[in-house]
Amino acid sequence: GLGDIVLPGLLLSFASRYDESKRLMGLVSGGSGRVANNACPDAGGSMSRSKSSGPMGFLCCCCCRSGYFGPIMVAYAIGLMMANMAVYIMQMGQPALLYLVPCCLGTMMFMAKRAGELSDLWEGPRVIRAADALMWGEQLVESAENEREEEERRALDVGMEASLNNEEAEMT
Repeated sequence: GLGDIVLPGLLLSFASRYDESKRLMGLVSGGSGRVANNACPDAGGSMSRSKSSGPMGFLCCCCCRSGYFGPIMVAYAIGLMMANMAVYIMQMGQPALLYLVPCCLGTMMFMAKRAGELSDLWEGPRVIRAADALMWGEQLVESAENEREEEERRALDVGMEASLNNEEAEMT
């Protein structure tokens, strides 16, 4: 169905946003804006094709230099090809998520673990929050933090009221 295409597409859009946020923060901090990626040994280096020649070298240069989006896009295409092959071989419909999710999510997890960014991706990337603050101003970030603090205060107040009501009910 539609979810078979949309859910991996959301991961692709997240990867793209993450890569662009890293590029933007690199430009702001005075860098070249090139995304450094430890998952590819040739990423971030010179553009010469002496180290990586041939079609696989070209694929590595195109995919790894752009962060997460390129490799996940290739993994998405491979997963979609696997799903179509399974339908052809088994002569019955197959859920595409069965093939797309391991390819896309597995690729992202492998690359993030290798680059040392897995915990940052899991907990919510700081680079995206920093890029949002840069693009939309500090007020947006501060107002979101103020709203969160206000919600925490309300939750504490509700919890304290509930405990007081329980204590009053026990006394009577």
